[in-house]
Amino acid sequence: MGERDSWLLEPTFQRAIKVAATDERLTSNGGALLLREADHRLGLSESLAARLQDPRRQDCIRYTLTELLRERIYSLALGYAAQDDLDRLAHDPALRLACWDRKGPGALDERLASQPTQSRLIDILTRGPQNLQALRDALADWSQRWLCSTGSDRRAASITIDVDSFLIRCYGAQSGVAYNGHYRDDGYHPLVASFSVGGKYDAAKEGFRLGNGFLHAVLRAGNVHTANGSIRFLQNVIAKARRLARSFDLRIDAGFIDGRTMDFLTEENVRFLGRLKSNPVLDRLAEPHLKRPVGRPPRGGYEDVIDLGPYRANPWKHAQRLILVVIDRPDPRSGQLQFEPDYFFLVTNWRAEERSGEQVLEHYRGRGTFEDRLGEFRAAVGPSLSSPEFRENETLLLLSLLAYNLASMLREECESARGGCWDLKRFQNSVLKAGGKVVKHARRMVLVVASAVASFWRTLAERLARWTVPERWRPRGPTRRDWVSPPRHAHLTVVLRE
Repeated sequence: MGERDSWLLEPTFQRAIKVAATDERLTSNGGALLLREADHRLGLSESLAARLQDPRRQDCIRYTLTELLRERIYSLALGYAAQDDLDRLAHDPALRLACWDRKGPGALDERLASQPTQSRLIDILTRGPQNLQALRDALADWSQRWLCSTGSDRRAASITIDVDSFLIRCYGAQSGVAYNGHYRDDGYHPLVASFSVGGKYDAAKEGFRLGNGFLHAVLRAGNVHTANGSIRFLQNVIAKARRLARSFDLRIDAGFIDGRTMDFLTEENVRFLGRLKSNPVLDRLAEPHLKRPVGRPPRGGYEDVIDLGPYRANPWKHAQRLILVVIDRPDPRSGQLQFEPDYFFLVTNWRAEERSGEQVLEHYRGRGTFEDRLGEFRAAVGPSLSSPEFRENETLLLLSLLAYNLASMLREECESARGGCWDLKRFQNSVLKAGGKVVKHARRMVLVVASAVASFWRTLAERLARWTVPERWRPRGPTRRDWVSPPRHAHLTVVLRE
């Protein structure tokens, strides 16, 4: 009778199956140790914490800023966006081993910070402009460290920077949340910049996936125009890009293409490419090129790229190169051409001898891989901007982007070694959320992971060992400090809320 009472569940479909509870050190987030290894080799969290001002009494704290940052960023990288998840993850053995900043096996018997303590971290990060700026600058700094560690401490030869905005839906009365007419929903309207080596985030060429990541970001109110604050944003992006690569160019969404922005980039001698919204003047320029040739059209239809040469609208200070793209595709169901061909305009300051019209179009279409990254970010990290204060939500957004960059480092190392393309959500579920058990032998702690992920982990271990980190970025590692016991009200075991 006692044995029967110990089972949690006895399924009726198969009486030989029993479900029981155990106090063994089991985890479903073994990949936290991979995140810590990449973090430690590059000195990421440690360098960020060193730039922050901590107003707490250092002789009374239990968790350092480095430990708090790791716990929050690793949980986001593993796909836990809600702060309430931290109360449960505080007891996860793999996450405890990954985040704790002291030597020895004591980490296995500790617990991480609770959700209220993590909320105080957000308060610290929003206290004064210095901390928020350090958090924002960490995006480019972390990417630069990874890029240099895989490129013998040298900048990339050439990178492409994509700039765009998107909507983060919100469902409360947070400061700055407003209705956006373009997306037809309430939320925030952040502006982000991301870079890729060679212009494609999923390039098959060795080394062209390494270093890719978000470079700069700002949170904006939901009802602002797409180009609001774009000049100041681009100034920051350009300054950071010059530290990453010897040459770079920009791909910009149509919402940012106006005379003021293009004149600024031209005067900064920065190559750019964007889509130009149609207007009656441009439609008249396109009209002579929309006539179909005589005869039966090819099965795939037509695609023509017409270089229209220099073009300058009235407000523009500098003329720009205008390219017309005419796409005349048959209907996929009927096989018949549409009544009229579709067309759009590209505007750029690339000279014709540098890139032909066809090369400009191909380069612009590489933006599709950047838009895939935005979709990945929302699906795999999914920032939950639920704080009532605007600055706190911007802090959460920046932490989410840092988490994406860190997880993507491992994902892209795996892609480069094994080939193929991995969606970040798939990488989280297949590699990072690895089931395992922590076994303690004397002063040694062993994480035994499922054999299904062993080959991926072996590949990543070999790739991480190849990183050559410059001396100036090497971390100091754990520091000795007095042990502070957890408060009396802290739960030392997992307690799920009703």
